[in-house]
Amino acid sequence: MKRRRGILWLLAGLVLAALAAGISYYAFQQVVAERASTAEEVTTQTVVVAKQLINERAVIRLADLGTEERPVEEVPSGAIFKTEDAVGRITTRSVQPGQVLLAQNLIESFPSTGVEPADVVTGTVNFSEALGEELVAFALPASDRLSQEGILLPGDHVDLLFSTDVVGEEEGTGGKVSIYAIQDLEVLQVIYQPQPQQEGEGEQKKEEAETEPVLVPKTIIVALEPQDAVVLKYAIDTSSSLDLVLRSQDNERTFDVDAVYINTISDRYRFSAPRPLP
Repeated sequence: MKRRRGILWLLAGLVLAALAAGISYYAFQQVVAERASTAEEVTTQTVVVAKQLINERAVIRLADLGTEERPVEEVPSGAIFKTEDAVGRITTRSVQPGQVLLAQNLIESFPSTGVEPADVVTGTVNFSEALGEELVAFALPASDRLSQEGILLPGDHVDLLFSTDVVGEEEGTGGKVSIYAIQDLEVLQVIYQPQPQQEGEGEQKKEEAETEPVLVPKTIIVALEPQDAVVLKYAIDTSSSLDLVLRSQDNERTFDVDAVYINTISDRYRFSAPRPLP
């Protein structure tokens, strides 16, 4: 009888041990699942990515963007986390589909904060570092089409063309000459100013303009060699028509371009050159 009772107690103990082990295992699995869920939340980050190709210098639209969860260790420095931080801004380089948008590759078309009645600049430039010992900075009026449209940005590389009038002594000579004058200038800084008020505007429009002024480019500061600076000064002092053309940042090629005047046009399109200008 005692032996049977002992066996029963032994069986009961085994059952209780198995039950305790099952409960412990279940609790352990719950803890592991909770920790795994917590770890997943901590080690991933929502980032803004391009849904389609966004070209260099394009204004970003909401339709261009999507969001993805990426492991934290794979999120690049400067990644954009919210679509509203990218919409309306300009890309300084192309963005491939699925690529994470980076803050350092985006720029606003015009500064939107800290506007004062005086000139507004895009940012502080260390001219000593940018110019070195070989280059000088030249303040160029933003009178050409690219500048007026607000297309040029700091860091862009441009070429400068100008046209000037010459007086000829013989038939077929004289007139306006266009020259591809200076190549591969770096834009160091763009200076903006509030858009001038148009005559006849009402008081309400003036108040709105004072509250949220529209900024337009005023001056383009470029880096160039001293000899080219003298050429540029001559062009400005002689009231020559100036234009900037944009080149890709990786293009360091020197173009071999002939000056164009009336004979160039007449020879190319086969018409008689006019008489010289008086």
